[in-house]
Amino acid sequence: SPCALVASQYGHSGNMERIMKSQAYAKAGGADVSVQKKILELNPFHPLVKELNTLYKADPESESAKDLANSLYDTAPLRSGYSLRDTTAFSDRMDKLLRRSFNVDADAQVEIPPELDEEEEAKAEDESAEESAEEDVAADEEAAPAEDAPAEEPAAESSEAPKDEL
Repeated sequence: SPCALVASQYGHSGNMERIMKSQAYAKAGGADVSVQKKILELNPFHPLVKELNTLYKADPESESAKDLANSLYDTAPLRSGYSLRDTTAFSDRMDKLLRRSFNVDADAQVEIPPELDEEEEAKAEDESAEESAEEDVAADEEAAPAEDAPAEEPAAESSEAPKDEL
């Protein structure tokens, strides 16, 4: 693997840290477990780390180098059993890397086919018509005089006697 996140000699593993966090939340209503510092270990012989070095030497401001470094940094805790702090940024970076890997334009948007788009519009119109009808029925029931409503009968009490225990 290109990199890993390891705990110090007496630190907690990723699994142990998750267990402690879940117990702290259950017992203390969200109390924070003391988070210990971890060590990021890089494998300098891994092809991705070599590529990162090459990209950085060619252009220290390279967007590709920054994305690769951040991706390696984000995957290290996952690989070591820890959880990510910022999953949204990680997802955005993965999306960008996947688009670049498969030659998909970074600005490409989701295109809904016209036949599916019309079906969605029809569903939305049907739902709004149903909601309007329900509101009209509710308004009519509130406006109706109370005399027309049938009187509710009180619930009959159970006539069964308790059974003796054996």
